Amino acid sequence: MRQRRREVKHSHALSSSIFFFFFMIFSLSSTSSSSVEFTDKGDNIEVLALLEIKSSLVDPHGVLMNWDGTLFDPCSWNMIACSPDGSVVSIGAASQNLSGTLAPSIGNLTNLQTVVLQKNSITGHIPHEIGKLMKLKTLDLSTNNFTGQIPFTLSHATNLRYLDLSYNNLSGPVPRSLAIAKIFNVMGNPQICPTGTEKDCNGTQPKQMSTTLNSSQNESSDRGPNNWKLAIAFGFLSCVCLFDHWFSSLVEKKT
Repeated sequence: MRQRRREVKHSHALSSSIFFFFFMIFSLSSTSSSSVEFTDKGDNIEVLALLEIKSSLVDPHGVLMNWDGTLFDPCSWNMIACSPDGSVVSIGAASQNLSGTLAPSIGNLTNLQTVVLQKNSITGHIPHEIGKLMKLKTLDLSTNNFTGQIPFTLSHATNLRYLDLSYNNLSGPVPRSLAIAKIFNVMGNPQICPTGTEKDCNGTQPKQMSTTLNSSQNESSDRGPNNWKLAIAFGFLSCVCLFDHWFSSLVEKKT
C-alpha cells in the first residue's frame, strides 16, 4: 500500500513537471514569435512610425485615411502588408498622387522588406535612416521629386536586391557600394544620369514592378529559432523518461 502511494505521488509529480515544462516552452514560443516592438509607454513602434510617415505626406485622395492610431493593428491598414507574426513588411503606395516628404521614422520599421512608392510627387531628401532597414530587399522611389544625394547609408541594407531611384532630381555621386543590388537604376536624374550614357550610370534598367502588394506574397517569418525549443523539449522528455525508469527500479529494489 505504501509503495502504491509512493508510485502515485511520483507519477503525479512527474506529470506536473512535464506539464509545467511544456507550458513554459509554449509560452516562450508565443512571446518570442512576434517581432513587434513597443515603447516604454506600451505604444506600438511600427504604428508610431507609420503615423509619422502619414503626417509628412499630402494625401489628396485619402488612401491613407485608415492609418489611424486608434486602430492598433497596422496590418489592417491600406497599402500595408504584414508577415504572419504581425510585423509590417511592406508599404506599397504607388501611383496615389502623394506629395510631401518621406519621414525619417521609416527607419523604425525594422522589419520592412519592400517599399514601393513610385509614380507619386514626393519631395525632399531620401532619409538616411532608411539604411537601418537591414531586411529591406526592394526599394522603388522612382518617378518622384526627391532631391539631394543618394544616402550612403543605403549600403547598410545588405539584403537590398532591387533599387530604383530613376526619374527624380537627385544629385551628387552614386555610391559604388550600391552595387549590392542586383537591379539598380538611377536614369532620369538630370544631375546624375540624364541620358543613361554617363559614367555614373552603373545600374541596370529594371523591369516594371507590380504595384500590388498583399500579405500572401510576403515571406513567412523565420521559424528557425523555434527548432532549438523542440530539441530542448525532446531532450528533456528523454531525461524524464530515463529518470522515471531509474526511480522505479530503485523503488522495486527497496521493496
